[in-house]
Amino acid sequence: MKRHLCWLALVLIFSGCTKNEKTADNNGTTPGGAGTGGTQLGSGILYYSWATEGELKIDLKTGVKGQFMQYDTRRNGWDVSQDNTLVLESRDDPDDYDAEIYTIINIKDNTVVSKFKKNTGYANHTSPRLSYDKKLILAMPTDDDGIMVLDLQGNILFNLMSFQGQPLKGRVVWMPDNTLLFNQGNSLYRTNKEFTKATLVKTLNFADWGQFNVSPDGSKIALNGGNHLWMMNADGSNLTQITESNAIEVWPIFSPDSKYLLIGYDYTITNQWGRYWHMAIIPADFNKYNLDKGADKRVIPIIAKGETTAEASDGVTIWR
Repeated sequence: MKRHLCWLALVLIFSGCTKNEKTADNNGTTPGGAGTGGTQLGSGILYYSWATEGELKIDLKTGVKGQFMQYDTRRNGWDVSQDNTLVLESRDDPDDYDAEIYTIINIKDNTVVSKFKKNTGYANHTSPRLSYDKKLILAMPTDDDGIMVLDLQGNILFNLMSFQGQPLKGRVVWMPDNTLLFNQGNSLYRTNKEFTKATLVKTLNFADWGQFNVSPDGSKIALNGGNHLWMMNADGSNLTQITESNAIEVWPIFSPDSKYLLIGYDYTITNQWGRYWHMAIIPADFNKYNLDKGADKRVIPIIAKGETTAEASDGVTIWR
């Protein structure tokens, strides 16, 4: 079913890739010392992309770092379900430049749950997202299509083409109740469950902003505004700056219990397409945290067991 809502046009800011070596400086002190790997922030797995090392993971309880998926130039995007049981991957179709292959895999035993072909248009890449209940797939807009909502077999349930006469072109995220959060211009909007209406959440006064994400309990939204990170309640109230530094902070990702944020700091651009950042954890409590080296002991850098420098990422980052 194709629907023309009065919808969006925003910019998807999925990061480019870099092949640079990690040069992270430890910012703050991890409980137990650098290299112990223990963040003492409860259970959970961090998944992240890093250059030609592929997709990596760190167990926050043990600090042990390992491979999640091998580096693959045909992989365009990936997601992990909220309950950490499924991985969704989009890849180039080797036989069709206008299509991608979507695959859903059971993390526990590596069995394929579903696999289907999705037409995305010539040279278009998508980074699909599983809904919180694992029943729907959100396919990001391409140059040829708006937002698509699919079932797990690849059937198109909705094709959301435009908002207020403008084509959908950018970032959209799931809310826990299977509504969607998106932006048009300087405003954030939220749909209903039927994707027939969208209501204003907040108009923001930043020249440059984005990278917004929602807490799993649905109560908070974090985003990048200017060079730093901000957080607000899900209804748009209490917009508060939560990071500061002499550099740039990016990509706030909530913990599974919604109490913490995985953030990127020391954001570095290496060339036209390459960029990377180092990763740390801060509480999601509306307080402000300083990301300059050694400035704020409350900031916990992500340091894997046996290592002394904070982990870097240049792509997808997920906390499950």
